[in-house]
Amino acid sequence: MAEHAAAGEDSFVLLRCFDGEEFRVPSALARRSGVVAARMDAGDEQNAPAGGAVPVPGGVAGRVLAAVIAYWIGRHAVSADGDPGRYDEEYVAGLSHDVRVDIINAAFHLGERGLFELFAPPVAPCA
Repeated sequence: MAEHAAAGEDSFVLLRCFDGEEFRVPSALARRSGVVAARMDAGDEQNAPAGGAVPVPGGVAGRVLAAVIAYWIGRHAVSADGDPGRYDEEYVAGLSHDVRVDIINAAFHLGERGLFELFAPPVAPCA
């Protein structure tokens, strides 16, 4: 099992993919996922994840979660002094079609609305 570290913060959460790959992610970034945030907030013994790791739902593979975490880290870095919209465009432009589909699936299962909507086509307003 590989363990990956992301950006330095005080508190971390360990995310485990179905393929056994684990990622140690700063809690503030992991909270972008509604599913992970709910698990973190539950905080009771009955709902505590086995081995301290939060299982990532939906059969999300490690390589896909790595791409999602890279998005979280990059977006966090530019949100303070950069252009988040431009970052989003560059992030999406650098992905192959297959990876885009995998990330959409991961965003859906993680409850990561911002990332999910990044790939949604614009809808014309009703007149």
